[in-house]
Amino acid sequence: MKEEIAIRLLYTLGAIFAVAAAGLLVSFAVQGRTAAQTRMGTRFGLEVLFLAGVFIPTYLGGPWLLASACILGAVCASELYGTFEDGGESPWKRSGILLGIGLILLADRVPDAIGWIFPGMLLFYWIVRWLSGADPSSGFVRLKRTLFGILYPFACLAFFVDLGLREAGFGYVVLYYGLAEVNDSAAYLVGSTVGRHKIFPKLSPKKTVEGVLGGVLLTLGLAYALWFAVPDFSAVKLGAAAMIIAAGGLAGDLFASRLKRRVGVKDYGESVPTQGGVLDVYDAFIFVAPIFYYFLRFTGMSGGG
Repeated sequence: MKEEIAIRLLYTLGAIFAVAAAGLLVSFAVQGRTAAQTRMGTRFGLEVLFLAGVFIPTYLGGPWLLASACILGAVCASELYGTFEDGGESPWKRSGILLGIGLILLADRVPDAIGWIFPGMLLFYWIVRWLSGADPSSGFVRLKRTLFGILYPFACLAFFVDLGLREAGFGYVVLYYGLAEVNDSAAYLVGSTVGRHKIFPKLSPKKTVEGVLGGVLLTLGLAYALWFAVPDFSAVKLGAAAMIIAAGGLAGDLFASRLKRRVGVKDYGESVPTQGGVLDVYDAFIFVAPIFYYFLRFTGMSGGG
């Protein structure tokens, strides 16, 4: 089953990238090569690496999936903690990363553990947040920021590991990551070409109404193109998953933007051309993982851990 999903995924992605490449070539021919088009071409080229960085370890499973989640979590948490440090706060960076990796390892050893632990972690974080004051050097502020980095990205990636290790896990990840990516990429593509009306001018100045609507519609369309990944889904459940992932991806992007605006930085890093840091690339994928997990949990999840 997993092999069949992988083959059909390659055909689907090949068709998507072929259409995207053709569109860029037509744009180059009509308008000439502009800076925006070059940036868009670079972004779509890098997309292959981003997709491979999630799909290949999930397909291989076991230690490959676990190692990829731990590495991605450590890199993203390091960028996030660095952003907090730029804002004058001092989280316990090493402790946060080690505890976060431990949380991912727990998801590997105890299926569904993260689903029960996560609400308690959120409650504890909000208690600490309520107790913390304005002094960035205080223990409560440092604890608050350390806990934040454990929740996001590590706890979210623990959901990804839990899903990926299930019998139907590869299909789950293909669907939710594929839809999260197409929502983000389509919103960027539509917004940068025909977008005129700003939707969140202060929080995310480049986002437009046209881009958001385009992202939602293309996400819904791709969901049915990826139906082969989750054959046990009904048409209604698939459509609902697409809408939830589109909304969650937008919320995750705005969530990440709010953190950056609060500190006064444009990106979490500079390691990825045209996009900033690794967390800028995977923010929607990370944010959507628990949303999709609880959606499956309440609508029926196939396969044990």
